Amino acid sequence: MLWLRPLLLTLELMSLSVAVAVAIGVTLAFALSLLRRENRLQAAVFWVCVIGIVGTLATPMVMHAAAWESTAGKFGWMSLTQTSARTYSGFAGRYSGMFACVWIHGLFGTAIVALATLYGTARIERAVIDLARCDGGPVWGWWRVRLPIARNWMVFSALATAVLAASEMTVVDLYGVRTVADEFYLFHAADPSWFSVFMVLVVPALIGVTLTAVAILRLFQPVNARIIDRGLKTSSEAEEAVGGFWQGLASLFALGVTTLMFAFPLLGVIVKAGQQTMVVNDGGQSVVRVIWSVRRTTTVLVRALQEFSGEYQTTLLLASCTAVLSALIAFLATSIAVERPRLRVYLDGLSVGCFLMPGPLVGLAIVRIFSVPLPGVSSLYQQSLVPTMIALSFRALPVAYWVMRVAFSGIDAAVMDSAKMDLKWRTRLWTIERPLIGRALGIAVTASAIVASGEVPSSLPVIPPGVVTVGTRLFGLLHSGARYQEASLAFWYLLFVVVAAVVLVRFVGGDGSAAIGSDRSNDVD
Repeated sequence: MLWLRPLLLTLELMSLSVAVAVAIGVTLAFALSLLRRENRLQAAVFWVCVIGIVGTLATPMVMHAAAWESTAGKFGWMSLTQTSARTYSGFAGRYSGMFACVWIHGLFGTAIVALATLYGTARIERAVIDLARCDGGPVWGWWRVRLPIARNWMVFSALATAVLAASEMTVVDLYGVRTVADEFYLFHAADPSWFSVFMVLVVPALIGVTLTAVAILRLFQPVNARIIDRGLKTSSEAEEAVGGFWQGLASLFALGVTTLMFAFPLLGVIVKAGQQTMVVNDGGQSVVRVIWSVRRTTTVLVRALQEFSGEYQTTLLLASCTAVLSALIAFLATSIAVERPRLRVYLDGLSVGCFLMPGPLVGLAIVRIFSVPLPGVSSLYQQSLVPTMIALSFRALPVAYWVMRVAFSGIDAAVMDSAKMDLKWRTRLWTIERPLIGRALGIAVTASAIVASGEVPSSLPVIPPGVVTVGTRLFGLLHSGARYQEASLAFWYLLFVVVAAVVLVRFVGGDGSAAIGSDRSNDVD
């Protein structure tokens, strides 16, 4: 019975997060599908929303918590009246506990569902879209034809939202919601039993979810890349457009949801950084006022670069090394698996399993591995960043692997067959495959660096004493509430995420070279 309450809380968080993510995410994908890319204003709205969605996904959970805590937390700018007293009315008064956890995980899951659904519905063959439009128009065709065809993408994204809600512990620990992952981190990580390890794996259902995810991916039948438009461009055909009123309404809805997911909390960080409580003279009486100024905001943000320079440098070093190593391993593994379909299935399952492994359990396993009585192992654990890089790789490496997996699946089968006939694997790897997926390598390094830079749960148990990253520092500071120090610490990281999101969208959406093509087994002459 000890684990019954954490189990029920975990299931509640999972179900509510999925409900919010699917309801808003699918609607957001539909709204974006109505926008015409020929119209400059609607095209701008489309790409701003895509950048916001990618930025939301690229922002770690601890940063989402910091941004919303700066906005609506107990010291957030929405919670303080002009006299610096805390108000419990409105949204800020409800932002705590399970509500706050569902809010953060639900909005994060919204980005996952929206991007996956938009991508899945945009990969359908043109002939199918034309037939659906003839039968019932663009709206009917999207909901009754295109969405059911792309249901695997929606189901997989909802599954990812549920698993992340079950295995992530920084948000629930901050708001005191004792899920299974947080229970393990607080009370069992130092001295775990077999039962505690079993329980922390039950809710994410590591084996079951891995098999389910692989089955979904294997059942999904990719569309031949040569008979569809490249990139996210199939949703903007002029002849598929609906009325201008509905397009305007769709634009407003998409901008509103994207702003709520990413721009609004980023703005909250900026507001909180420049907010100051002062005693001022009002008619001869001293009164407390909360004021905000551009000058103070600039001063605080500039000072943060010096005050937290050690955290930024450590985070950059760890993220860069982990990302380069992960991209290299993923490149080699994917290249080997191209000719071995069975190995590719095993790698798919292994990558999903590693990504879904709860962070506290990853850290615990690495601690146990580096505790073996072998010469040099103890020094390596205490005086190097190798254990921390290994812990970060459990999330960064699967991201790099799937980017490489997508890139290799988009290479034309004739090119690969000709290269296999004329060149050995090592020569083919360097002279043929490397130039073809050069852009994907850049995407893999960037995406892996973002994931590694914000991974807190797995790094907390293994990071050496005296070494602090942005995520671990923020995780410690947020337990006392978000003040201007936490807001300024998070600002520069979020700015980096914005720039990285723009770069990723530019890479993926530029000419479509990074888009998913078809499996070689499905290519037709």
